[in-house]
Amino acid sequence: MTPTPADEPPTLEEITAAGTRRQRDADRLKKSSDDLRELVLTALREGHLKPTEVAKASGWTGAHVRKMARDAGIEADERYAERAARLKKAQNEEQP
Repeated sequence: MTPTPADEPPTLEEITAAGTRRQRDADRLKKSSDDLRELVLTALREGHLKPTEVAKASGWTGAHVRKMARDAGIEADERYAERAARLKKAQNEEQP
């Protein structure tokens, strides 16, 4: 559907159709995000892929993926615990 030329006001039917398309697109985006979330969490639970690889492949930031994982009860891998503690300590020392 093409927008109405600027010299004609939009009709209620055009506004309703645009609203319907917007809602349909929002519903599809939510479903695809939910599906991607489940794939990401499953990959993190299984532990065969590195979290950074999973985050990069998903298109989400590492911080977002970590938050989703912690919210889902997935704790950081022990291999990364020492590094995370070092980074946190260094970050705390930098703050006055």
